[in-house]
Amino acid sequence: MKSNLLTSNELNKASQLDLNSPLIMVGSIGESAITEDETLKLLKQERQELGRDGDFIGKSTTCMYVGDQHVIKLQQHMSFTDGRIATKWVEHRIKKEQTIGLYHPSRSWFLLQDDEKWFAGNITIRLSLFHQLFENKDLQPAIAMPWIIQVCDKYLHHAAQGKDRLDEGLSNFGLDGDQLYYLDDDIFSWDHFHAFSALIAGWFRRYSKGWFNSESTAQLGTEVRRMLDSHFEKGSGIDAPQVIAEQIKGMFFPAGTIQEAADAFRMALIHRVEPAQRGLTANHWDAESFGLFFDDDDPILLLGDVHANLPALEAVLEHTRTWGIKRICVLGDVVGYGPHPAQCIDLLQSINAFTIRGNHDHAIGSQEKVRTMSISSTWVASWSQQHLSNQQRQYLANLPTRILNRPWLAVHGSPVDQTFFNAYVYDRTAENNLQWLLDEGFSFCIHGHCHIQAVYSMERGGVPKKFSEQGIVELSDIGHSYLICPGSVGQPRGGDPRAAFAVLYPAQQRVENHRINYPIQQTIPDMIIHGFPEQLIQRLRNGV
Repeated sequence: MKSNLLTSNELNKASQLDLNSPLIMVGSIGESAITEDETLKLLKQERQELGRDGDFIGKSTTCMYVGDQHVIKLQQHMSFTDGRIATKWVEHRIKKEQTIGLYHPSRSWFLLQDDEKWFAGNITIRLSLFHQLFENKDLQPAIAMPWIIQVCDKYLHHAAQGKDRLDEGLSNFGLDGDQLYYLDDDIFSWDHFHAFSALIAGWFRRYSKGWFNSESTAQLGTEVRRMLDSHFEKGSGIDAPQVIAEQIKGMFFPAGTIQEAADAFRMALIHRVEPAQRGLTANHWDAESFGLFFDDDDPILLLGDVHANLPALEAVLEHTRTWGIKRICVLGDVVGYGPHPAQCIDLLQSINAFTIRGNHDHAIGSQEKVRTMSISSTWVASWSQQHLSNQQRQYLANLPTRILNRPWLAVHGSPVDQTFFNAYVYDRTAENNLQWLLDEGFSFCIHGHCHIQAVYSMERGGVPKKFSEQGIVELSDIGHSYLICPGSVGQPRGGDPRAAFAVLYPAQQRVENHRINYPIQQTIPDMIIHGFPEQLIQRLRNGV
């Protein structure tokens, strides 16, 4: 039988293939193609069943043929009734695989005809299965860690380039000498690191009693942070290390060595330093103890989106000074838009306010130029960075991104936002966020970002309700979820230019929304002096 094997630079000739042949070798990823005779020989062997155990792990719909030298995968769902359409599909697949550079250069695609259908398959030289390396109980970290790091690097590099993700199982990787290759045919939609976090968490549970100890996981955390900084372009407006750290923090780990391994990874990943090193006051709230906010009925002052407006912040604090409020929670965006970033940071630190990181805090603290920010926001971010000390910028960059303490959640953006401070809660998104709270076991979410003072509520199976902006809203955690936004202190919107804030009584499950006038005439001159965009000045005047 004449071979129809095509090399990578001959794919344009695929239309000339002999479709009367039961086997067509369409092309290979690299130049070390596997021949038709070798493919036919292996197809005559007995098919190997796949499952969750054994050397080869996969879906039962995959036909696997394993020889001493080669491995064939024939996907039953990759079938075509037209040979030319099948050929074009395989052509496209080969070009894509050549572009992403994940597969072994010997990987060759073919078409097999059976019962008037064409099935697409591939054959590759037999590689050493990566997951088998870790079955050795005496494996040492010095041997295991370089391979684990290489898997993470390949995964994250592809995620950054392709905006999709690989199948994370270690059985989907193979070795040819010291080279690591991807084995699985499938590539999946990007999920903002969720599957990657789950993969690493699985390593903690499986290997932390052996070679994957706290020292090793801390090393991996440092390496993953380096990979994220290297592979993912700046200006995305997210904190990828913090996203992964929060995902892992939300997972369950048995106490002891497994939890210690997870904690070591997470702390190394976010490069957590002592408060004194990152410019915080000694009595600054630790994010881990934020649950204390909800343990009794002492009122909590909720402040959102201060936005470097010192007169507005001072007015709210003075207005509530005699209310007996000892606990203050700032729901992000201490800075941005306004002319007093340093003063607002210093004031909130001096009163021991617990503060969550907002998108403006992140952009200014990280000193990244975020592409999605408006022209005026970008101008203010650049100006603010020049008017803050290194210590103040570091303070912003190290603020926590969310607090989970069921039934409470605190975040700047919205509950469903996997980046924590970019998505908004408003009328059209309320239902999706309320349903997420119900599904995830939360009753209450306090948030900022939208600048609109409002409370949304929904019963399971019901429809969202929006409460009036001002006044008292009674809450109930039985079968309900709530979205609570105190509005903006420093840049109010919704047509009301007064500073907005709220007071929360956790045990009584009651929130009181307030608005007050503040001396805006003290803020606007400072904006004019420093050349702030006119749009931002008018927004303060009009509250829109």
